[in-house]
Amino acid sequence: MVGRLRAALKPSGILYASFKYGNGEREHHGRRFTDLDEPALAGLLEQVPGLEPVETWTTGDRRPGRESERWLNTLLRRTEATCACS
Repeated sequence: MVGRLRAALKPSGILYASFKYGNGEREHHGRRFTDLDEPALAGLLEQVPGLEPVETWTTGDRRPGRESERWLNTLLRRTEATCACS
């Protein structure tokens, strides 16, 4: 999936992504989610040559009653490296 997002970017294009902070996949109300922390994001990017992190940061959830939940945000740039991923 990330490989297809990379392929959709123009050269040097930027992709913003956010993930619930954690490590693993889960299902909630029939929807699938991938939670990532910094090491898990780095592992994912190792599988997708041609995407490099520009900036990564965490934020708290702004919804009432969920202020303790954290999010991992990242800006990724498409590089000229070839990617044989999908």
